Amino acid sequence: MNVLMLLLLCTRLELFFLKDSPDLMVRITSEVKSDRVQLYYSFKGTDWDTMNLSANNNVFEARIKAPDKFKLIGAYFAYPDGVIDDNKGELYLHEISISPRMILPFSLSQLEVMVDQAKSKITKHTHVDEAVMLLDYVDEMLGELPYVENTMIELNRNIIRSNIENLRQILK
Repeated sequence: MNVLMLLLLCTRLELFFLKDSPDLMVRITSEVKSDRVQLYYSFKGTDWDTMNLSANNNVFEARIKAPDKFKLIGAYFAYPDGVIDDNKGELYLHEISISPRMILPFSLSQLEVMVDQAKSKITKHTHVDEAVMLLDYVDEMLGELPYVENTMIELNRNIIRSNIENLRQILK
């Protein structure tokens, strides 16, 4: 249990664009002594790729070949002893834009807040057009969202989608 707590406190995942390339550099920094880590990543849905990373002073790096079109990347990783770091069940999620180049971390919790904001606008009948735009954005993100089947992130994704559908019914 102490190792798990240490992982949650001392592990960091970062993403960077490679110069003149849509590909990404992923860097995992860990205070835990390990010579390798297995990275799992996905650009959409439940299609996960994996690669083994070797350490260089407890820093693991990998170049990820990006598909032609993508908006999101989700990642988690596992240590040889079986400990999995999935960002407390939320996965490491990032929204990515090629032009302009930006990488923004986000979570399902943030998407839930957007749905709540849309609900408030709809129930108060103020700025309903903004509410529709928020719902469209969240729905698009959920359609692309990488997730692991039969986990809390899939359940939460489905709940948010249901809430969006309910709000769309109110708008009709």
